[in-house]
Amino acid sequence: MAEEEAEDLEWEEWKPEKISFVHHMIAGSCAGLAEHVSIFPLDTLKTHIQCERCGSTSPLQTWNCATRIVGREGIFRLWRGVSAMFAGCVPAHAAYFSIFEGMKVLLGADQAGHRPLQAAGCGATAAFAHDMCMTPFDTVKQRMQLGHYKNVVHCVRTVAAQEGIRAFYLSLPTTLTMNLPYGMIMVAVNESARKALSSIPSSSSKTNQQQQQQQQVSITTSMMAGSIAGAVAAAMTNPLDVIKTRLQTQNLEPCPRVNANSHVVIHHVSNASGGATANPILGEFTSSLGTSRSALEVAKQIYAENGAMGFMRGAFPRILLHTPAVAISWTAYEVAKNFLHGLK
Repeated sequence: MAEEEAEDLEWEEWKPEKISFVHHMIAGSCAGLAEHVSIFPLDTLKTHIQCERCGSTSPLQTWNCATRIVGREGIFRLWRGVSAMFAGCVPAHAAYFSIFEGMKVLLGADQAGHRPLQAAGCGATAAFAHDMCMTPFDTVKQRMQLGHYKNVVHCVRTVAAQEGIRAFYLSLPTTLTMNLPYGMIMVAVNESARKALSSIPSSSSKTNQQQQQQQQVSITTSMMAGSIAGAVAAAMTNPLDVIKTRLQTQNLEPCPRVNANSHVVIHHVSNASGGATANPILGEFTSSLGTSRSALEVAKQIYAENGAMGFMRGAFPRILLHTPAVAISWTAYEVAKNFLHGLK
């Protein structure tokens, strides 16, 4: 009996079949909410820095970008667009973790020992399901982070009317190209790091105090492994993230300027004849239809403007973003699984 209790506290040894598919979805949704609420301000800074010439007038330095945004519009400006993230992350993360657990069984990644190739396959499959759900919401989120539109509904209606439904999925090929290797790297590193860091052996003679200490170590192990995995994967896939951000915000040039006295947003957008149109209505703008560029064209523009280093723009806040994000998400997922398992 003691051995069974000790095994339940060892998250790394849990078998997916112990928890139902629905419970995996619930735990995954909790993980997504915990992750995105906590790190959303860093995501806002990353978007501004990556899009300095396509929708943002914020400076390239992370700290200066943060102080300028907060100084002009207040601390809650860093959470603008979070409602779009809420709407998308619940189904996206539910799909991610439930499919991930199923693929672990199918590919044998749940077996003992380091299995990075199997874990990578699980990560790629889960990332594909996640991105199919999340990409439209991510497009809305990034446009609102840059200061456009009055709210999420207004953003969706305006983009659909002016640019078509295709605009919500324009970055999907690039997103998949980025997130499939990201998911493979992150999951492979995370699974191997957790097994390497988990050094406390199970023992049938452990007291309750020792078992509680083991559970705490499991939380620490999950946080450390997630941090390592998030940092490595974020750094390696940053160039594709820059391209993705430019694709999702390419029709927002230039950034709106906020009048501090009237709180009216003025947008200057190039029209078809090369002139500029201004719209004094909050969140309104006129984009040139038919100007959507491909990922290759965007990549060429980035290289022409900034050289190879342009693809590393926003790398620092991206690493700062994904290091705690992966740690929080996977730890929250394990805590939720632990709680749901206790309810059975």
